[in-house]
Amino acid sequence: MTPAHSTYRVPSAARLGVWIASLALVLSTVAFASGTESGSDWPQFRGIERNGISPETGLLDSWPDSGPPEVWRRELGEGYSGITVVGNKVYTMYADEVAGEGGEAEAREFAASFDRNTGEEHWRVDMGAKLDTEFGNGPRSTPTVAGDTVFVLGSHGRLAALSTEDGGVKWQKEFTADFGAERPYWGFSTSALVDGGRLIIEAGGSDGRTLVALNPADGELIWSLGESGAGYNSPLRVDRNGEIRYVHVSGGKLFCVDTDGNEVWSHEWPQGETHAMPILAGPGLIYASGAEGVGAQLVKVAEDESEVEKVWDNRLLRNHFSSAVVQDGVIYGFDNATLKAVSVEDSSLIWAKRGLGKGSLMLADGHLIVLSDRGKLVLVATGTDKYSEISSFQAMNDLSWTAPTVSHGRLFIRNHQEMVSFDLRQKGDS
Repeated sequence: MTPAHSTYRVPSAARLGVWIASLALVLSTVAFASGTESGSDWPQFRGIERNGISPETGLLDSWPDSGPPEVWRRELGEGYSGITVVGNKVYTMYADEVAGEGGEAEAREFAASFDRNTGEEHWRVDMGAKLDTEFGNGPRSTPTVAGDTVFVLGSHGRLAALSTEDGGVKWQKEFTADFGAERPYWGFSTSALVDGGRLIIEAGGSDGRTLVALNPADGELIWSLGESGAGYNSPLRVDRNGEIRYVHVSGGKLFCVDTDGNEVWSHEWPQGETHAMPILAGPGLIYASGAEGVGAQLVKVAEDESEVEKVWDNRLLRNHFSSAVVQDGVIYGFDNATLKAVSVEDSSLIWAKRGLGKGSLMLADGHLIVLSDRGKLVLVATGTDKYSEISSFQAMNDLSWTAPTVSHGRLFIRNHQEMVSFDLRQKGDS
């Protein structure tokens, strides 16, 4: 692929300067609303509230046999990064081959910006060497947009703040060099949370620098904690009695910190890979799940946050890399390769559906939008006592492990080969 645009390479030395005023970045990512047209932005991993739910309404309640209208389809390289949409711009990360210094092809990872309406690539920034593993190659982290800056993380631990306008580098950090981190086997996969003048991210560093808060304007360290090294989880922002909290899983515990980096509460968590994000399942209720022997737990945090009680613990919903969603007291998610609906109250199974592989999902306008691991898109009803498939079609081929995004009436999906946009708006809607 030879895009017609400028390519920047993030320097490995000093920051190139701060091009943004601090005021533009104190806005929380949860405060993003409409862009240039009707609809909502999707500014970060798992959407506005990092819960996999789009606030949009007026979407198609069923699809034609061939699927909703396709807006565009473009080639894209390897990678599992999610798709972020703000205004008329789309952001993701992928791998591509470029000519190295000796003229031979060299595989690199890129962060890139695209036009929401045409799919045209505006710019891309080199984020380092491509990560190769036996279960797929390329970048894992999802870009986070705050103001006129997009924050991106390469598989080898390069965190960069880029201009949304042209990809210009504002500052960058190397997790290995700056925080003493060791790259986890599957690569750095966490996605940044920008909130109230803090960029919260799992750096995986040594000497109490597992979870860090950085100044989004210049990358300087505000606070840090933890000794567990890098995992694959991303932090969740929650409000508790008017106070902001950040919930995370690492180091054998599910824990919560305040805006100053002080641990508020913690709960023992099984050892093993936990890729899926914790989610707010109700007032004071936190649901978290991991693959294989980790399983799922629901905990209840006391009103004054002095106690954390385990409500239930089972192996019925073992989320692997795909995070779950919650609606009306029901958790929807993949138990490895089985899509399930489980009661928040007692973890009882409501329904189960095989045949979609290790897929991913999101919730939009009261429906589940499910992407199978082989590129089949499925529209599923919620609030039913059995699996109810409304529509389905084959949208892509090959391995598809990245969750869908819905923004401004459009559905965005990707795999290792291409990125596609569909129009989900009801006829006549703008």
